[in-house]
Amino acid sequence: MNAADIFSMYERAAQASHIVCVTSRTEDSIIAQLDCKNGRGMVRLYALFPDIFLGFNEFSCRSFPSYPSYQGEAAGGIKISFCVDGCCEVKMSDHRYLCLEAGDVSIDTRTAEDTYTFPYDRFYGIEVFIHDSALKQIAPDMFKAVGIDIAVIRERYCHDGQSFIAKAGNKVKSIFLNIAEPFPECALNYFRLQVTELFFLLEYMEKPTEDEHRSFFTAGQVHIAKQVMNIITRDLSVRHPIHKLAKDFCVSPTSLKNYFQGVYGQRISVYLRGKRMDKAVEYLKEGSLPIAEIALSIGYENASKFAAAFKLAKGESPLEYRRKHRASL
Repeated sequence: MNAADIFSMYERAAQASHIVCVTSRTEDSIIAQLDCKNGRGMVRLYALFPDIFLGFNEFSCRSFPSYPSYQGEAAGGIKISFCVDGCCEVKMSDHRYLCLEAGDVSIDTRTAEDTYTFPYDRFYGIEVFIHDSALKQIAPDMFKAVGIDIAVIRERYCHDGQSFIAKAGNKVKSIFLNIAEPFPECALNYFRLQVTELFFLLEYMEKPTEDEHRSFFTAGQVHIAKQVMNIITRDLSVRHPIHKLAKDFCVSPTSLKNYFQGVYGQRISVYLRGKRMDKAVEYLKEGSLPIAEIALSIGYENASKFAAAFKLAKGESPLEYRRKHRASL
């Protein structure tokens, strides 16, 4: 299918959804605004080579239904996804969950089957989609010149329908970050060069070991992670030992930690520390609650331990932060 057919299908699907509005379309690109219940999103799609597309997905919301995607995914195409910022969780066609966090790259032949959830209320991701028909036709001259065979990439990472997810290596990460900030005057050709290099690396570089692979999660595992998040953030003054939480959910502490980090992109301790600091900032800005009381309310034994943690996170003591904020009012 050519770009015009793909873009026309996308437009028709967008019109039928009533929540996706195509704002721009050219011969090589289409841009759509997405109206979320709790925020907004934007999708940009570029035709790079015959049946090979580059997509940018930017969301500032908590969730969004599966939006019109690149036609033909289920027919053997390949989707290479990279998370630039935030975190994304979605159930795939095999009923397992893909949880993509900042710096992750996934290579997949599955399709999204459910709502996209963004635990941090934001997500910026880049996707390269290779339509199945691209695997059956003559490769672009640029690919032939450097020895790229897309079928080899699919076989390396998605053999027998398997999926791949891991932290992107420095070279792959660099390519995606370059794509995120193109030269405006020649963006399309720049994208083509970067994606060609990406394909070359995926075909020829050393593949990450099994130990470096991230996991895909079942609905039950995602549910456990979300329940744990609700428990540990419900009352920040209460501390919940990992071993007790794990026992409550009948899993090992290691499994519990893996589920949580897979869904929320951070270790439990790091995630909880961030929530405590956010609440501390709220107290320091909005009221005159004594530092010692703030410390106890967010789970610190005393003011000195809280002050040390706050300074490490914010670069200044709670009192300095409060004085500075009040002086700026």
